Order: sequence, then structure tokens, then C-alpha cells
Amino acid sequence: MRAAVVACVAGLVLFGTAGSRASGSIETPQGTSEAGAASISLSVFQPAPVAAGTAALPLRGSLRLEGARLDMPAIRNASPFPGGSAPARAVSWGKKNTAIAIISSAILPGLGELYCYRTSREGGTLARVPFFMALEGYLWYGYFHNHSQGKDFKQDYMDYADAHWSLVDFLTKHPCCEDYGGCDDWQFYNANCQGQFHYFFYTPLEADEEEYYENIGKYNAFVYGWDDWDNQPTYWTPHREYYWGLRKESDKYLQRADNHLMGLIVNRVVSMIDAAWIAHRIAKGQDPDEGWSLRFKTYDEEPSLMISRRF
Repeated sequence: MRAAVVACVAGLVLFGTAGSRASGSIETPQGTSEAGAASISLSVFQPAPVAAGTAALPLRGSLRLEGARLDMPAIRNASPFPGGSAPARAVSWGKKNTAIAIISSAILPGLGELYCYRTSREGGTLARVPFFMALEGYLWYGYFHNHSQGKDFKQDYMDYADAHWSLVDFLTKHPCCEDYGGCDDWQFYNANCQGQFHYFFYTPLEADEEEYYENIGKYNAFVYGWDDWDNQPTYWTPHREYYWGLRKESDKYLQRADNHLMGLIVNRVVSMIDAAWIAHRIAKGQDPDEGWSLRFKTYDEEPSLMISRRF
């Protein structure tokens, strides 16, 4: 009987304790320190421990915190860099660099622009490089090709003249020499035939090769030296006409070679000026693409060279 009473009392005590926990309140002894309260370990299903001296708080209750209003600081500069923009890349460029760029373009057009591009990294500067170099290659090819062709034709007309023009025939058939029964030599002709019919000063081959081969085909006075001359009504014999045609072909190709050589000089001068201008802008911290520029564009699959100006 006594055991039954003790069991009932123990059950009531345990039930009361469980009921107090389930009611949603936590009581903390007033004498417990903050460190002691923080060291209390609770279940993950229970709220976090509260500081000592805090009143019991229901699990479903809310804790109101009153705080002061925080004003947002004024944004004075949206850029992360002082002054509102990213700092410009430091460029160390002096007179020596400018001189290197100019000399490089003098050696090979476009090389000075490539040297400047290493510092500026501007697309317009790089676009100039293939233009100048491609033009340089084309001009060199044109020069060698035309010069070779001209020299070949020159050798042809010289060989043809040696085979069909004779000084002996000239000193025999020339009207002035016929009056003398033939001229002994070309010095006699130059001394005694001045002012006579179809006179022109004779220049021997050993004295001036260029003038010799030009005169015997250009002037009527020397038509008498061609081996097919036989008192024709015209002074242009077939041999003389063919010879003069070879000379014209030679002169045409040699003139083209000279034009390409002049183009090589102009290409260098333009590249040197362009490289100097780009270098000047880099030294001053300006945009190398600003102002006049050369660019390649493609319209309808056809490459075009565009000359533009940026303001």
C-alpha cells in the first residue's frame, strides 16, 4: 500500500515537470551568470538560450527589438577609381622610342607602326602594318620584274643592231661621204659633213654605248648604215623599224621599273611620317587612332581600303 502511494506521488511530480516544459516557458535562475546561461545545452527543437535575468518567453511569442534608423551614406563617386575613371596605363615613351619607330619604317615600311602598336595596342595602328608591308612587297616585285624584262629587250635590240647596222656602210652610203668618195673614218664625217644633208653628230660605241644605240635608230642620218637600205622612198627600213620596236619595249619596262622604285621611296616616306605621328600621340598620351587613319573594310566580299578621320 505504501509503495503504491509513493509511485503515485512520483508520477504526479514527473507529470508536473513535463507539463511545465510543454507549456512553452523556460525559467532561468536569477543567480545564474551570463556565462553559465550560455553554456546550457538544449535540444535542436528548443529555442536558443536566453541571457540571465530574462523573463520567460513563450515559444510562439515574438521578441520586439527597437533600433535607431540608419541613414545610407551619400555616394559621392560611383567609380572605384579616384577622379571618376580608371587610371590611364602609364606609358614610358621618349624621343628614343620615336626615333626607333621612324628608323624602323625607313628600313621596312610598317615596321615602325608595329613597334608603336606594342605600346598603344590600338587596332587602327595594327591595321596599317599589313597595308605598308603588302605595298612594299608588290613594289619590289614590280621593280624586279619590269627591270628584268627591260634588260632582256635591251640586249635583244643591241644584238639586232650589231647584226644589221654597220659603220662601214654608213660611211660609204651617206650622201655627204659619197661626195668625198667615202669617208675614211667617223672623225672625218664629224669634221666635214656638218650642215650637210641629214647630218647628225656620230658617237662611237666605245665612247657612249647608250647614245650610240639610241642615235642609230632615232635619227634619219644613220639610216644609211642599215644593211637593208637601198634608196627606199622612206627612211624607215624594215630592220630599222623592228629595231626601234625593241627599243620601245625595253624603254617601257625600264620606265615601269623606275616608277616602282619611286613608289618604294614614297612608301617609306609615308610610313616614316605616319610612325612619327603615332609616336608623337603616344608620347602626348593621345589616342593614336584619332585623326586620319587607313583601314581595311569588306563590302560584298570585296576588300577595300578606307581612309577615314576620327574627331
